[in-house]
Amino acid sequence: MKSANLAYYALKIAASTLCAFGIYGGVAVAAEPVKPVKITITNWADVLAVANVAKYVMETKLQQPVTFVQADIGIQYQGVARGDVDLMVGGWLPVTHATYYAKYKDSMDDVGIIYTGGRNGWAVPAYVPEAELSSISDLNKPDVKSKLNGTIQGIEPGGGLMQASEKTIKAYNLADYNLQSSSEAGMLASTQRAYQSKGWIVDTVWSPHWLFQKYKMRYLKDPKGTLGGEEQVHAFASKQFASKYPRADVFMKHFKLTLADVEAIEFEGNTTNDYATAAKKFVDAHPDKVNAWLQQ
Repeated sequence: MKSANLAYYALKIAASTLCAFGIYGGVAVAAEPVKPVKITITNWADVLAVANVAKYVMETKLQQPVTFVQADIGIQYQGVARGDVDLMVGGWLPVTHATYYAKYKDSMDDVGIIYTGGRNGWAVPAYVPEAELSSISDLNKPDVKSKLNGTIQGIEPGGGLMQASEKTIKAYNLADYNLQSSSEAGMLASTQRAYQSKGWIVDTVWSPHWLFQKYKMRYLKDPKGTLGGEEQVHAFASKQFASKYPRADVFMKHFKLTLADVEAIEFEGNTTNDYATAAKKFVDAHPDKVNAWLQQ
């Protein structure tokens, strides 16, 4: 009897071991953890809004883990092209990232356009009189230059908007101005300080951006077109992305937002300082959009 019991327990242990290793029909199938999709991002409001929506959908609807990889925009393109990261969601064409796109386009896949209506420009607070400053060419007026302390408030150096701004300074003969490199956060802090004292400021900024919801701002006219026109925002993927993550690739090909969608997520994310929760709130409130994104 004792030996029978021992045999019984031995069989139970063996069966448990087989189940633990996923052995079925004599073939060992060791379960491997799902590798995360690496999405490369910058701390720009539009990128954070879009990337967090993509992450939330992949993780909750496709059970596909996602990891964010922080990098400057030039490094993002390089990383995607080399396959070091899988995806970027803030590729601006045809003007803003034209240099990067020309260099790396043959080494990455254009997954598709996420939204249209993007725009780069220089903007001023609405309280700055249009009669004095309505166009970039007006920056040559001595009194305007004095009120601006000869400064154009920029963002991170090397970005497409800053490159276009450097060309704009040359095109409009603004060599006496200083294009102040900073960051998006630095630009926003400068804008807040200016607003508090009704001071004059010119920001390098873009749409979509929650800045236009918090403050009354207007773009300066750009008759020479050096800052570009309407932009399309693309997702770019590594050449291996579609084969490594086929379901995520199909999702990204259907992933579409409007300019208003992006600004709404931005505003919520900035207000709460929580872009992940803002993305969840948006996705949960738009099931029809999600269904369209997930069609196979």
